[in-house]
Amino acid sequence: MQTMNDIFLESVDRFGGRPAIIDGERTLTYAELGGSVKSLAAFLASRGVGKGDKVAILLPNSIEFAAAFYASSSLGAVSVPINNLCKEDEIRFYVTDSGTRVLLTDAALRKTAEKAVSGSGAGVAVIRGRGADWVSGAAETGSPAPADIEPDADAIYLYSTGSTGKPKRVARTHRNLAALAQNHSDTAGFGDKDRVLFVVPLSHTYAFGNFISSVRGGAASIMLEQFNRNGALDALESEAVTIFPAVPVMLDALAGTFTPEEKDLSRLRLVISAGAPLRQETFKKFHERFAIYPRQLYGSTETGVISINLAGDIENRAASVGRPVNQVTVKVFGDGGEELEPGAEGELAVRSPSMTRGYDGLPEETGKVFRNGYYFTGDLGKIDAEGYIYITGRRKFFINAGGYKVDPAEVENVLLNMPGITEAAVLGVEDKSGKEHVKAVLVSNKPVTAGEVAAHCRGRLADYKIPLSIEFRDALPRSPAGKVLKERLK
Repeated sequence: MQTMNDIFLESVDRFGGRPAIIDGERTLTYAELGGSVKSLAAFLASRGVGKGDKVAILLPNSIEFAAAFYASSSLGAVSVPINNLCKEDEIRFYVTDSGTRVLLTDAALRKTAEKAVSGSGAGVAVIRGRGADWVSGAAETGSPAPADIEPDADAIYLYSTGSTGKPKRVARTHRNLAALAQNHSDTAGFGDKDRVLFVVPLSHTYAFGNFISSVRGGAASIMLEQFNRNGALDALESEAVTIFPAVPVMLDALAGTFTPEEKDLSRLRLVISAGAPLRQETFKKFHERFAIYPRQLYGSTETGVISINLAGDIENRAASVGRPVNQVTVKVFGDGGEELEPGAEGELAVRSPSMTRGYDGLPEETGKVFRNGYYFTGDLGKIDAEGYIYITGRRKFFINAGGYKVDPAEVENVLLNMPGITEAAVLGVEDKSGKEHVKAVLVSNKPVTAGEVAAHCRGRLADYKIPLSIEFRDALPRSPAGKVLKERLK
């Protein structure tokens, strides 16, 4: 079985002269990206990074992010991607929990990064922006020999939200990631003629899975640091994008964006929607505007890509997340653990070669959802006679804020650490357009304003986790057992 370094070097060899990464005014071919990866690997080795060490990547979508992941892989180190929107406390948690040796970041984030790693033993290296410690394209010096890596060695730590109130560490091995890249790229048809636009952060499992699939297929990856509707439309047209992984809120915004002249997106052959349910209204509106239907993808941090809707009659199957990608099995189980017949609703469970072994250091949490070789997703759904999967609800209660999953317990923990707040309940509420955002219902023992609550959250939570709606009550509704009845707070 190949490692991620094997797959990368194979792509460098096969597609050397073709564009690999387009990042603003900078373009690197696969051969040039290979040189940058060697150079950065030498730099990391000079910082003492070796086999099994953890390398945190706090960067926006960029050449440097790509180089950081593949350079770490070549050394046998474990990458720890962190969303560059995260605040100091969040970064500190990821660095401490993972045992990070060095954190790679952008010049604009240097101060935040240095504060976050203080006392952890981790170092900080700026590899992007003014005054960087390493610069992409720098000549390699004393390039280290590729590490002898076993396919079952850890390649990446991702973090999943959950009932613990803190993100849970999800380790994925080289074998897991190689299977994901192969299964997804073969199923969706990523090839060397494709040009893939990345606006969803590469630190997110969804974008990351599409990225390593793109590299395996020899596609060109176009990087945007953040979503801007006009910037995204310009890139889709000017870069002749063929594949666009997005989240529903982006698709809805693009379909409703005014442009003086209609954009030519005729090269676009696959628009992927994931991260939240795709509303029928958005599905139709995007097609009416750009003459292409978005297709839902289903995945998770624990498994990577599970399924994608490539149906020929997509108009009739818009609500489906498609059929499983190659080598992935999805079944539906009833409350008693019995496998259900096609069309029956139950809990979706996944068996996949790209699936994690469980949550590191959390055997009880692992045992709840990893059983008999399957990952029980917490999603309720059904599978029709043709194998198409439909998600109908959730057992777990996460908030989908613009495509990002927010664990209510994590936000509640931050709120309860604020002086004056004695009780906190966090839930997702929809606005008139159907978009979900974070709401907090609070009980306090002294005067507290909504502005003070928001200020307390800033610096402790990523912006998308900060409650947009804040309500104060004398008490929270509870069941006889003391459980907060959140359905009464919506």
